[in-house]
Amino acid sequence: MNTNSNTAVLEPEAHLPDPEAQKVQEARDVRKESRAASPDAGSTRGLSIEPAKWEHASTIVSILRSSAEWYEDIVEPEDLDEHYVDMEWARENLERRDFYVGRVDGEIAGTLSLQRVGDDALYLGYVYLHTDHVGNGYGDDLLYFAREKARSEGRSQLVLIAHPEAVWARKAYLRYGFEIIATDRSEVLGWHDGWLKPYYEEGFELYRYSVDPS
Repeated sequence: MNTNSNTAVLEPEAHLPDPEAQKVQEARDVRKESRAASPDAGSTRGLSIEPAKWEHASTIVSILRSSAEWYEDIVEPEDLDEHYVDMEWARENLERRDFYVGRVDGEIAGTLSLQRVGDDALYLGYVYLHTDHVGNGYGDDLLYFAREKARSEGRSQLVLIAHPEAVWARKAYLRYGFEIIATDRSEVLGWHDGWLKPYYEEGFELYRYSVDPS
């Protein structure tokens, strides 16, 4: 079993009844309009994002576990431990990845992990919101933070992997501007000479976002 795999959760409209999904979309549209009207719209974000510390580990675990059940009918049984994570997972992964946490009114609502691949890419291992905070556009805030981090380091792309049946994540990534660049297992695992092998979960596809240097 892969003990260092990853996935991503953003805005899960697919898990909401139709009226609730409509409310989520309406709230997001209002938030986007508010940003567009702001003179600092490019820098004003809903989440306050900061580097994670060990004291945040249990909260990060809680965030990932909050949506783990969504994957029970999607991922292979041997990969479920990568969603029902624990403090042992936290010890290993907070050492090997740069984790960040996003706050709303002081409360940690989401988390993001970044890893540098060569000179040109940032790998987004985890892009998660606690299920109590979905539907407010905070997933876009995490992706925006990753994009600006890549841009500040002169990197040309963000990459991540996600399962095609995790439609809430798939829709969010494609809407943001990611493209699917590999669906075949061998192609995904062959990216950057096999860099993804320690993180791969069966069936996951490879996404890329091209970062504008300006």
